[in-house]
Formats: sequence, C-alpha cells, structure tokens
Amino acid sequence: MKVWIDAAVAGAERQVLGMTPVERHVRAAMRAGAAAEDIIVDGGTRSVAQTQDLLGNCRDLPVRLVSGTGDVAQRLQSCGRGENTETLAMAGDVVADPRLFPHLAGESGTVVATDHSEVAHALPSGFAMLYGDWGDRGDGQTCLLKLAAGTPLPAADNVTDLGTRLLQDGVTQRFDSTGRNKHLAMQRRDVPFWIRPVPDAARCRNVERFLFDASYKGSTDVITRYVFPYLVWPIVLFCVRQRIHPNTITIVSIVATFAAVPFFAVGWWFPGLLLAWLMGILDSVDGKVARLTMTDSRLGAILDHGLDIIHPPVWYLAWAIGLSGLKPISGLFSGHLFAKPIFLAALLMFALYVADRLVLAVYKQRFRRGLHSHGPIDAAVRGIISRRNVNLALFTIALIFGWGEFAFYVIVGWQLATVLWHALRTAWILGRREMPPLPT
Repeated sequence: MKVWIDAAVAGAERQVLGMTPVERHVRAAMRAGAAAEDIIVDGGTRSVAQTQDLLGNCRDLPVRLVSGTGDVAQRLQSCGRGENTETLAMAGDVVADPRLFPHLAGESGTVVATDHSEVAHALPSGFAMLYGDWGDRGDGQTCLLKLAAGTPLPAADNVTDLGTRLLQDGVTQRFDSTGRNKHLAMQRRDVPFWIRPVPDAARCRNVERFLFDASYKGSTDVITRYVFPYLVWPIVLFCVRQRIHPNTITIVSIVATFAAVPFFAVGWWFPGLLLAWLMGILDSVDGKVARLTMTDSRLGAILDHGLDIIHPPVWYLAWAIGLSGLKPISGLFSGHLFAKPIFLAALLMFALYVADRLVLAVYKQRFRRGLHSHGPIDAAVRGIISRRNVNLALFTIALIFGWGEFAFYVIVGWQLATVLWHALRTAWILGRREMPPLPT
C-alpha cells in the first residue's frame, strides 16, 4: 500500500507541537507498517528542497518527494495511481489520529474517514481559563482516504473535497468505527478517533491544546489532574519545540528521583522535596512529549514505568529513616533502626506496596487494561488512593506544620486501605464476571 501526502497546501509548513503535519503523517504511516519507500510527499509547485524541509527529523528517510501541477486527482494519478495498488491519501494541513492508519489500511474498497465524534475533556476547566479552550468535536468533513486500486477520481481541489465527491458519486463508503477498540491503555480512557485541520495559526493553537488534553490520563491522582497541568503544559511546549527527546527528560527525572533519597534519609527535607516534586512533574512531561511527538520507544517505557514501580518504596524508607533521627548507615548496621516504630511502619508500607501491585496485576492480566478504567467509581477512586503524588503532597504539608511522623503513619494506614479496596473490588468484578466497557 502506498501513502500519499498532499504537501502542496499552504498550511503544510505549520508547526503543530514542534512538527509539521507532513512529518506527523510520515511517522504515523511508518508506525502502521508502511515502508519509507512507499510514502509519497507531493509538494505540488514547491521545490524538492522546500518539500524536504517539511519532513523535519524524517528528512533522511528514503521518502519519495515529487512535484507537479494540477488538482488533487491529477497529481494522485501522476504518482502511480494507475498501478495495481491501494493508497492512503491525506492533506498536509491536517493532523490525524495515528490509530486510524492501520484501521484504514485494513479496510476493503475505498473508504472515507471523517471525524464528527466528541472527545471529552480530561483537563480541569481552570486550564482552559488560563491557556485557552479547544474544540472537542471534529468538523465532520476533513477526511483521510483509503483508495482502492482503480478507483475513478473526480476533479477536486483538496483531499477533503475529493472525499466528499467520492461519497456523492457513491463509489465509496464512510469509515465505521463502531465496535473498534478506542481504549488507550496508557491514558486509561477511551478516546474516539480524531482528525483535525490546522488551516491557520489560531486553529493550530487550538489543536495543540486538544492534543495535550487527549494525551492526559482519564483516571489519575488529583495532583496530576488538577495541579500539574498548569506547569506541565509550558514545559511540554518548550520540549517539543526544542526537539528534546522524551528519554532525555526521563533520565533527568531518574537523577532527581535518586538524588532526593540521601536528603530524605538525613532529614534535609527542603532539597529532598524539591527534587521529589521536580521528578513528579517531569514524570508527567516525558510521557506526554513521547505521545505527542510519536517518539515513544520500548526503552523509554522501560525507564519510565520501571522508575514508577521502583522508587516509591525507596522514598518511604528514606522518609522513615529521616524521621527516626538516627544516622542512616550506623542506624541500619547497628540494628537501632529496627527498634524504631517509624522504620517498622516503613517496612510494612513496603510490603503493602508490593501487595497492591500484585493485586492490580490480577485485573490487568485478565482484561489487558488497568483496574481504574473499569468503571466510573474506579476512575474516581484512582484520584485519592495511596499513590506517590498523593502521599508526597500529604507528607509535604505535614512537614510544614511539624507533623511528619504522624503523617507517615497516616500514609501507611491509607496504603492498607488502598490494598483492601483493590482486592475487594477485583474479587467483586471477577466474581460477578463483569466486563470492561465495550467499544462503541
């Protein structure tokens, strides 16, 4: 299958979160299995150098760059539409959901995909008040096309016009997303397939906020949902526009994570908390940069999620040592730490943390998704259960008032309550043979 991108349109050079729509199409097509040699970027009357500039970091790939005159149908034909092959066609001033590419490639016949569905907001209303609102519904007209071999192409000014005319001529059908899996496991939410045009700078900014919102998790803790977005958004904008790789952000996050441990252990709370909150913010940044720029990788996932799993109990142990008043190394080797109730509570916290992870793994093994995406109550509870950010916020506030030790015991109790809730909820779902929401 060939992929044809109309880069002759005026908006093809517009940057959307640090990348042109053309570069985004190329990345999405290759993720869907297309070979670089089968991707055609048609610059129209642009020079080859101008067209190549639209590829950004994909400029060194063996993508086929062509020029030509005429309308969309004529340029499509001149690029090999007469061959016995199927073609995915898209405009260079449109941003499209990468998930659409493999779905359209698997369709038979000629198909027109448009977007008229509503994508529910994940960010708080205050974010829109500060940074501006964004459209939650597609225009129902802007399209991606899957053209079967030999499909007659009527004259058309652009890809959307071509899709409209094909529908009117009755030689094609609309893409039906009913029943297809729209669940994004990393975001723990169902997001309809989307297509958004970026014809001007104002619409581009609108689409950028939409993409940022769509990258947010549907169920997450209250700190990540209601506090971090105001800080994460400008950092994400900076990172994507400077082409900072998400793995670089993750490495800085890892350094901050473990640099905080010795400060915690000796009771130097201010630098420890500063590094811990920096880690929490960057942990929200790296995944969004990866998803928004389609630069996520297996290594990045291992680094990011491995860090998320490993570091919380290390922090809790360091908190307990710092609160004990003992020197970390001598207190550990002399055994005096084990006589401190606060350290024993930390060991219990460690065991409860591991138990909670094991309980959550039971649901994930059964349904291939997180427990907190099962139903509204699970998403709501996710906001306040014992997790790193919730515990860090509670501990920070408590230290300000000199209640650190008391807060630590509260955190341990809250972890116990969390384990019990997850275990009972999982047993209830499995016992009743409930199923996650079906795709619509």
